[in-house]
Parts: sequence; structure tokens; C-alpha cells
Amino acid sequence: MRLRRLIYLFSTVWLLITLLIVNIAIYLLFYKITTNGELDRMLAQTENIVSAVSPDNNVDTKELLRAYLPANGMISVVDRNSHSIVTTTKNTKMRDYTPEFKNSQSSEIHHINGETYGVVSLPIIWENGQVVSLEVTENLAEMNQTLNELKIVLIIAFIVVIIPSILGGRLLGNILLKPINSMINTMKEIQQSGTFKKIPLGHKHQDELYKMADTFNHTMDILESNFEKQQAFVSDASHELKTPLTIIESYASILKRWGMKSPDVLEESIEAIHSETVRMKEMTNQMLQLAENPEDLNLEFSSVNLVDLCEKTAQMFEKAQHRQVRVQSAVEQALTWADESKLKQLLFIFLDNALKYSSKVIQIMVGREGENVFLAVQDHGIGIPEDEVDQVFDRFFRVDKARSRQSGGTGLGLAIARQIVAAHHGSVHLDSVVGEGTKVTVFFPALKTGSTSNVKGD
Repeated sequence: MRLRRLIYLFSTVWLLITLLIVNIAIYLLFYKITTNGELDRMLAQTENIVSAVSPDNNVDTKELLRAYLPANGMISVVDRNSHSIVTTTKNTKMRDYTPEFKNSQSSEIHHINGETYGVVSLPIIWENGQVVSLEVTENLAEMNQTLNELKIVLIIAFIVVIIPSILGGRLLGNILLKPINSMINTMKEIQQSGTFKKIPLGHKHQDELYKMADTFNHTMDILESNFEKQQAFVSDASHELKTPLTIIESYASILKRWGMKSPDVLEESIEAIHSETVRMKEMTNQMLQLAENPEDLNLEFSSVNLVDLCEKTAQMFEKAQHRQVRVQSAVEQALTWADESKLKQLLFIFLDNALKYSSKVIQIMVGREGENVFLAVQDHGIGIPEDEVDQVFDRFFRVDKARSRQSGGTGLGLAIARQIVAAHHGSVHLDSVVGEGTKVTVFFPALKTGSTSNVKGD
């Protein structure tokens, strides 16, 4: 069943049931109030009759009862055997009605020959000293007429309310489904055209439907942005992989032609193929790492002292690259909750970039700032132009493409660094001046001594 029909059906049936319950409740309540009122009136009248037929009165009982006889009703005096002692009535329909003896006061509604009658009975002492029952029966035709008129009013009110309500339900359904249908049509257009489109919002009140359409538009923005990044990533990856593949193919052709005849050509070709294969392997591993979500990095969190980490990493880097690295720290401990191996990888990425783009001493600074601890890597190299600072963490971006390619860089290191920082709930900030150098600073939440962390991955 379509949602539109479901809304129509639900709203109509629900309103129909509600109106029926309300109307039936009104009718029953009015019926109860009316019948109780009529029976109370008849009871008061019957008590007056009981007072009038006292044995002390010398008035003829039949004449007295005839004087109190209600219009279109009957008064009977009944003994214990339910035999009528005295019966007075002007209604011929009541002649076949048999009164019943009751030894206590009662007020009831009876239906006689399709009509509604009120019957009130009170015990009295008759002339011979016997206890008899005085029963007054009255046709409640006026009450029935009033109740019938109430039925007609309720039916008319039901029709008057239900028809506009059904039309209102249809209108409400159209209003509710309009943005949904617009969203469906927009999605179909996206599927057919392959382009991202948005729902026109216009100037409307910011209700839930407006927010739903606005959320859809924001989702389209995110999807479009991710699609463009994916396209750029595929394009850049294809471009980056094309070069080593071309080199490998070229040297393989050279080997096929002259490799067996010339030892120099053989050695050069094998070295080139090995070098490009290593670079492709590194690039592939880095791209696979970037394809992972931060939640899929399998981080092993523990308490890490950034001071010790930077000092040990600097020593390793100095021995491997034969470049001087100085560590400066204003504190003895800078504790954070992190994966130590990932922080080493992060630090190596920054040091490797500093090594490629500068020839002077590399500085590492460690400290604490507010609720955060930080590490910073400072080089004194070529620097980064101001208009490119925001792009350095993008995949395959290079400040100096020729030099980076020569040194074996893939342009993925800083993108991986940003991913590692995000996985540790940190932030990264970069300052650079062309010709003077670059400083990259990473902030992590500080961990107090003796405390634990609830960071995901703990």
C-alpha cells in the first residue's frame, strides 16, 4: 500500500472511530441524565399519591387516583399476589399490561408495545391493613422524541465533521508527501543524469519537513564532495602508478633486447625495476591505509610520554639518515592516551618531510598547552607558499614535485598523518614561510598521571 493511501486510510478510520465513540458517549450520557430525571419526577409524584391515599382520608380512592392519573399512563394498586385491586388508565394500550407487586421502592424503564414507559412502585398500607404496592406507569414519549432529535443532531454533526476532516486528511497527506516525492524525483534525476541535484527549499518555515529536505541537500553536498575527492584520488593514483609502470615496462623491454648481452644494461635495468617496484609497493600500502576508517586501524591505546617518544625516535632517525635532530622539551612528561607505534609513524612522516625539503638541523619541540600536550617538528627548508598551506594534507600533493619524485616521495605521507591524528582525537596545525622553513604542530588530549582514558580503542 502506498504511503499516501495509508495516511488517508489511517486518518479517516481513526477519525471515524473517534467520532463514533464521542457521539455514542454523548447519547448515552444524555439518555442516562434524561431517564433519571424523568424517574425522579415520577417518584416525587408517586410519593404525593401515597400521601393522598392514606387510610385516614375519607375520599374515594378510585376518584383520588383518577385525579393523579398521568396523561397517557396508568396507576395500579397491586396486592402480594400481583392481583390488581384498583387500576386507573385512559390508555387502551395499557389494559394488557400486568402490574407486579414489589415490597420495596423501585424506579425502572419498561418497553411496552414498542414504546418506552417509566414505572415507579412504592409499598403502602391499604384500607384493610394489608401491605400493597402502588405502581405508577407513564409513557415517556416526549423523552423519546427528544432522544430521537439528539440522534439526528449527532448524525448531522458526524457528517458535517467527517467530510471536511477527510478532505483535510487528504490535504495533510499531500503536504507531508510533497517533500518526499520531491526527494524521490530528485533521486531519480540523479540516477538518470549521474549528477548531484538538490531539493529547492524556498522560503518556508523551518519545520521537520524543511529540515528533512535541508538534511537531504547537505547529504548531497557531502556525497558530491566525496565523489569529487574519489575522482581526484583515482586520477592522481592512476597518474602516480603510471610513471613507475612505464619505467618498469621500458627497462623490461631493454632487458628483453640487450640485457643478456650487456652486463651494464642488465644491472641498470634490474636496479631501476627494483627501485620502482619498491616505490609502487610503498605507495600501494599507503593508499590501502588511507582507505581504512579510523575505527579500522586496530589501535592499541596506552599511556605514552611524548618526551621519551620524541627522544628515542630522534636517535633512530639520526642513525638511519645521518641528520642532526634536536629535541626541546619544557616539561619532563607530556602524557597522552595513544597508540605508540602510530605516533612513531606520525613522527617519522614529519621528520621524513623535513629531511626532503631542508638540509639544516631539524628541531622537535614537546610541551603542554592547557588541557593538551603537543609535539612540533621544525625544519629550515624551502617552506610552503601561503596559497598551498591548506592543501599539503591532501593526497598526492607536493610542494616541489620534481624534487619529491626524485627522492621517492608519494605525496601520501601527510594525508596518513592527518588520519592518525584524527584517530587520536587530536588536531594538527601548520605554519610555514617560503625560504625560511615549516613548523607542523600536533595537539593531543593530555593524560594526568594515574588516570585512565575512555578513548575508543581503549
